[in-house]
Amino acid sequence: MPPVITTAAGRPITVNHYPFPDPAPQPAPSGTTLCKYTHLDLTEVELNCSSRYNCWGFTFIPRRYRINTGTEVDWVLEDNCSPVADGSLQPGDVIRYRYNGITTHTGRIWEVDAMGHATIVRSKWGSGGEYMHPPQIVPSIYGTDVACFRQHAPLNGVADLWIADSVTDDGEQCSHRPWWTSPDIMVDSPPYDGSGDLNPQFSVVNRVWARIRNRANCNADNVFVKYYWADPSAGLAPADWHPIPSTLGHSNPAGPFSVPAFGYVNAPYVEWTPSAAPAHQCLLAITYINDDPADPDNPDPLVYVFDVPWDNNIAQRNVHIIPAKKGSKYSIRIALKNPFPYLKRYVAEIQLDMTHSAQLPILGPEQSIRIPQLTFSIANGKTVEIQNVDTRVLPLTGRKVAFPVTTLHETLIASGKISDISLDKSQEVALDITVPKDARPGSIYYIHITQKNRNQICGGYTVAVMVNRD
Repeated sequence: MPPVITTAAGRPITVNHYPFPDPAPQPAPSGTTLCKYTHLDLTEVELNCSSRYNCWGFTFIPRRYRINTGTEVDWVLEDNCSPVADGSLQPGDVIRYRYNGITTHTGRIWEVDAMGHATIVRSKWGSGGEYMHPPQIVPSIYGTDVACFRQHAPLNGVADLWIADSVTDDGEQCSHRPWWTSPDIMVDSPPYDGSGDLNPQFSVVNRVWARIRNRANCNADNVFVKYYWADPSAGLAPADWHPIPSTLGHSNPAGPFSVPAFGYVNAPYVEWTPSAAPAHQCLLAITYINDDPADPDNPDPLVYVFDVPWDNNIAQRNVHIIPAKKGSKYSIRIALKNPFPYLKRYVAEIQLDMTHSAQLPILGPEQSIRIPQLTFSIANGKTVEIQNVDTRVLPLTGRKVAFPVTTLHETLIASGKISDISLDKSQEVALDITVPKDARPGSIYYIHITQKNRNQICGGYTVAVMVNRD
């Protein structure tokens, strides 16, 4: 029985399945790429023809049902979305096609260029498959009258589990802040006190858990969460993530449990014993009800498994926190990897941004911030010393979190870039930091390392340098 679904304004949305069996699988149309679903065990299945859902269902209630009419889609766009002009588009925005004034097709913008124009769209074509394609390559019956929107509210009547990717994440797809800085993945090191610690302790049992949220008006039941670890890297493929082994009384995946409407729970913890080499590891959490993309009764299916910014059921914590003394020097080693192993040739750009937070929001931005010396070098000899910039405040939403991430604002104080790095093989990089002797005690310097390919963020790593109080 299909659920009762309404827009944010309460208008009803009729959902059902096509009244015929799945069509026979078809090759991807010219100029498109057929999408695949990656299971948690890393096996893949093609997302070929399906009578279960249409393009509108893919866009707003992924892979569960077809939305019945274009008029109802217009209601969703009016009540749950806002228009976005071409030139200001972001991955995750909705693209709508019309023919003779009637809404015919929708999809999600997957990639944009440096000027904010859509270059790749992901959509489902009727009862056909899910495809990646340029915006202009669609069946002619969809028309050429195109507009774009940004969704800001989920539909009522369907559960929407999520884990925050960053302190400013609101659960919408796709995340645009550093999405590897989740405040919802926590580690409790001995002696256990039930609260998150800055970093794990090596060679001893740590407790890892996640805060699982539900942004919908109905409960989510029979929920699980699976935890993973990986070596420190800016760019991780699905195979780089290792499930944390189950222990007696603490299975991985953890669950089942329920998450209330508009609420959250702290999921059961697993026990993790990280090794001391390398000196830091990354964590990943995936919350789900099942791992079956063809189950129409799953109230919140996984859509883009292992794709952190795209699936709000998934979060990542790639944050190394350094309690630092004024005038001290620190060196960190991390890896740059190809997150797309199917690409035999992969060239990336590395962007480094150093920001500063006074930590106490009432202090506001400093008038004269002391800037650390920072160099970043790669094994092939490329080195960059990031340059001071005109300070500007990056306004963020304040929220108390379990470990130091951005509170009220960050001030961008320096940046640098290394272009055309070949990552056909993993490369180790060195990050050397010298804390100013007159740095403000209690403040935090963040070094955000962002890996980009074709203007899209493909991975990242953040170092938080906390200046000790005298």
